Amino acid sequence: MNVVVAVFRLAVALLALIATHEIWLEGDLDGLVYFTNQSGLMLAVVMVWGALASLRQGGLLPERWRIAQPPAWFKGAVTLFLAITGLVAHFVLDPPDPTLPATFLGLTSAQIEHQITPVCAVVDFLLCDAHRRLRWRHAVAWLSYLYAYAVFALIRAEILATPHYPYPFVDLGELGWGGLLVNIAIYSVAFLVLGLVLVAIDRALPPRALVGSAGADEVTPAAEEPASAPTA
Repeated sequence: MNVVVAVFRLAVALLALIATHEIWLEGDLDGLVYFTNQSGLMLAVVMVWGALASLRQGGLLPERWRIAQPPAWFKGAVTLFLAITGLVAHFVLDPPDPTLPATFLGLTSAQIEHQITPVCAVVDFLLCDAHRRLRWRHAVAWLSYLYAYAVFALIRAEILATPHYPYPFVDLGELGWGGLLVNIAIYSVAFLVLGLVLVAIDRALPPRALVGSAGADEVTPAAEEPASAPTA
């Protein structure tokens, strides 16, 4: 099953790279200002990493290639960012324009990034990852990305001759500092709640992956558990 997991992850990575091809292939660095694109590129990295680790666990790569699965905090963060991308696209943003040119298999880049890869990221986390590795503090630590993103967007807009904000919630020109700080506070709560939900799900699932062997080396079989001391 490790091969199946690896193929799935490589397919997801391919989708993420196709959706962001204007950045890494055509040099459209302005596209990096969007949270969706940043998350998509991180997804490509973590999926290729995880695919190689799965192939190594399946014995299909040389033993000298000591590739472990991505660390829990990183994989959890990417899963959270993709889940947020999907939820915001579904409940907040307007539906993708169907008249835009298709990028792959009849799908536009927006459809891939907003609908397909978020679902794939969550499915991979639920089925193919080892669990009970996340800690509650990770949900708090992941907030730092939200704050770093907001600072990045604000500084970039100030540097530009014509300020351009990627999303309305960080549009300092329209919101003013008061409105901006209120929005950051609201998004912080949403970020934190979703992060805590992700950690709770991780802690509720079996330690070993449901598909593949991720986490198998961290599970002690009952037969190998130390016997309790005999009573007198």
